Amino acid sequence: MRQANRRHDVVAIQITDRFELELPAIGRLVLKDAETGEVVEVNTSELRKRLAFAQRQTKAQADLLKVFRSARIDSIQLRTDQPYGTALAKFFETREKRRLHG
Repeated sequence: MRQANRRHDVVAIQITDRFELELPAIGRLVLKDAETGEVVEVNTSELRKRLAFAQRQTKAQADLLKVFRSARIDSIQLRTDQPYGTALAKFFETREKRRLHG
């Protein structure tokens, strides 16, 4: 990514649904990992399991942000449950100001 960013103006835009970050308390879910095919059953009624999931997702988001920063790639996270227009406008306005003032 760092090499691509040297030759091009790279911006990482991550679009996230709230259920990728937190599990709803709806009872038992059967989940299948799209990459490995592993199937697990999770009882989302258990607060402890929902909190553990949210904590893992928060860490994964922080790790991804570190990767982008280390590669000097600007990034923004947009959520499907929130309007994106204002967030995008603010992001690019801030980015342009930073570029101009170096």
